Amino acid sequence: MISRIVLFTLLVAALTPLRVSAQNDAMMQAFYWNVPVDEANHNGTWWDNLNGKATELKNAGINGLWIPAPSKGNWGITDMGYGIFDHYDLGNYSQRGTTETRFGSRAELENMIATMHSTAGGKPKINVYADMVLNHIYGDDTNEEVNPAVKQYVFDQAYRSGTQYVPYPTNEIKWVIPASAGTGDFYIKIKGYYLNWSGSQDNRAYDVQIDWTGGGFNGISSWESEPNGGNGQSNVFPATGRLVKGIISSSTDIDEYKVTVTTAHDIVIRLTARINDANWSWADQTNGYYPVEIWLNGVNLATSVLQARTNTSVGYVNHTGTGEANYTWHYTDFHPVDNADFLTNWDWNGGNSAIIPNTKAFGNDFNTYSTTVQSRLNAWGAWMANTIGFDGFRLDFVRGYQIDFLKSFVTNLPLLSGSQRFIVGEYWGPDSRIKEWVTGAATAPNAVSVNGFDFPLKSTLTDMCNGYGTGWDMRGLNHAGMVRNNSGNSLSGTQVVTWIENHDTGKEYDKWITKDWKMGYAYVLTHEGKPCIFYPHYYGVTLVDNSDNTKTVSIPSGLKDDINKLLFTRKTYLDGSLTVLSDVGNPYPSGDAYNVYVARRAGNATKSGAIVVINNHDSQTKGLWVDSAPSGWASWANTVLVNAFDPSQTTQVYSDGRVYVTAPARGYAVWVKQSEYVTYTAPGARTLTVGDASSIKEEQGEPEVKVWPNPAKGKVSVVITTPRTEDTNLEFISTAGLKIFQLQGVSTNQTHEIDMTSFPAGIYVLRTKTGLFSKSVKVLKE
Repeated sequence: MISRIVLFTLLVAALTPLRVSAQNDAMMQAFYWNVPVDEANHNGTWWDNLNGKATELKNAGINGLWIPAPSKGNWGITDMGYGIFDHYDLGNYSQRGTTETRFGSRAELENMIATMHSTAGGKPKINVYADMVLNHIYGDDTNEEVNPAVKQYVFDQAYRSGTQYVPYPTNEIKWVIPASAGTGDFYIKIKGYYLNWSGSQDNRAYDVQIDWTGGGFNGISSWESEPNGGNGQSNVFPATGRLVKGIISSSTDIDEYKVTVTTAHDIVIRLTARINDANWSWADQTNGYYPVEIWLNGVNLATSVLQARTNTSVGYVNHTGTGEANYTWHYTDFHPVDNADFLTNWDWNGGNSAIIPNTKAFGNDFNTYSTTVQSRLNAWGAWMANTIGFDGFRLDFVRGYQIDFLKSFVTNLPLLSGSQRFIVGEYWGPDSRIKEWVTGAATAPNAVSVNGFDFPLKSTLTDMCNGYGTGWDMRGLNHAGMVRNNSGNSLSGTQVVTWIENHDTGKEYDKWITKDWKMGYAYVLTHEGKPCIFYPHYYGVTLVDNSDNTKTVSIPSGLKDDINKLLFTRKTYLDGSLTVLSDVGNPYPSGDAYNVYVARRAGNATKSGAIVVINNHDSQTKGLWVDSAPSGWASWANTVLVNAFDPSQTTQVYSDGRVYVTAPARGYAVWVKQSEYVTYTAPGARTLTVGDASSIKEEQGEPEVKVWPNPAKGKVSVVITTPRTEDTNLEFISTAGLKIFQLQGVSTNQTHEIDMTSFPAGIYVLRTKTGLFSKSVKVLKE
């Protein structure tokens, strides 16, 4: 599954306000695949982790935070959010074996958002963008229902109006002959369709499991034996609950199994597509297998009493919060919905990454053409904005639903300060498709502003960083990505989010940047577009391949400082258009443009911009003579430029505008006018000002909160340690946000005993307020 962003100015429609956006902003993807979780205690800590980093992120100049999908997932405490189950459960209802999500409780989520939004101490607000999954939801066997639409689709072998589409996944259908069919000898015939008939029959293998006593499946396996082609040729199924491995040898082959039922009971049939190799491997489940005929006493039950059951009846515990809807989903809400509906594959329409609303790529695929589905998802989006307080959204897998539904969803969101909320979509595809999606959304009627992740730029920057000075031509940056695109598929800098790694690529080693990350950040943090910083790059988290944990890549500790410097550059000097100086005006020596990329970016209200140099030579500082002010750019003639991070390094702009600018090997440099130079100060290193909230907090000293025993069964002890004794308040908050217990005006540096015996079992947040400090600690009541 798979996760990109840029605020942009776009006149979208008379009814939609103009959204004015800066070009010097930056955001962070504040998670990665499989972030830490206390699985044993069903305790998510990620919201608290982010909450504790708010001040640091604000100091660094981050003004947007993309957080993981916050709704309860089908796999409970371990779910990364993309296996979405209940939209309105943000970690406050006991479902799927847990109350909290992988990331924490709803109370902790809302506390984190409030902290990011806070402007206390003169800190700027950080906007928080939730990852939204609108394409699908998941269910499990507890959500099973009879699905006549899927049965008909399978028996039609996915044909609609003479065209064969993609089968419903074989393994997601439970075939059931109800007990009312009676007893006797059942002859069950298995047929294959949508298979590779010209290739080896080993690619047409399958498992069949049959249970006719209710004892369940036991995994004991055997092989079908030939002849087994129906018409009297059958295998006697070895025993209830067993598994038989079979192969469909040809398009006319139908395997038959005899089951003798002496006591009436549901007969349950499970089929799974396999590959006949040394490991009997899992196959593409769109390899179709189904019980085409079921004979009992000369009557074919397949077209009458046989049921196809799917996990599409998805309901929830009763929602009791403000604005929280209560409903149940059914098969009519998912593709295929009826005898005219169908499924397509990932690359339908010629394999060119087109929008594919009818593709069952994940879970139960929403029929987003349904007014019921649209109205429910639209209401959820408005609730996430109004009630929870999200400033905008990252939309997952936007290829999975039509642009008209996208428009409906965005249009239905409440405005934020009179403007449309920030929206960025994950369109994993070529430049033409990303542009088509962004511009399609901005087309009347119901035009809206959306941003696309710059996937083409990611690919180019990965090649640059992972390459070497002798093997990668830096002129490949001249028209890299969507903004610099010169093949007719460009977007403006206010329509794209630029990035070099995300949660999807970060879990797949073959997509990683593995060295010289700072070169990639030197590009995205100084150029147009809304740059997105990857949390592991900033905080030095080692990336681990999701399929092979022996494959890792460590992030250098110095990368954080480079990112901070480049963020400072962006905020201090840059905002606006850009021209590639190494591509125009006869750079000299021309051959060095192979290793040296030079661009000039426009400035802001107080600064006139900067020249950015990126050098990929493996060992040498390199530079170019360039024209600092090509046509249309303000002259910098007869001025002195300095290195923004080493003012002792200077270079003269001559009267004709020519200037020689350099950067170190496998590195970058930013050159600014000497008269506009601002000393860089690392975030967090600041002069204390009397009366400033942050300075007072530093003088106070941050309190330490200890709770024991934790987990607790009865009484707990709490001590808040501070440099000097002072009053503090403490309270216990439930995961539903309810205040369960409170103590006010108690002293720090003393142990306080609290009796939790009457508290219901579960997770609580102990919140303390000491002076200007607020601290939260989770306490588990057993």
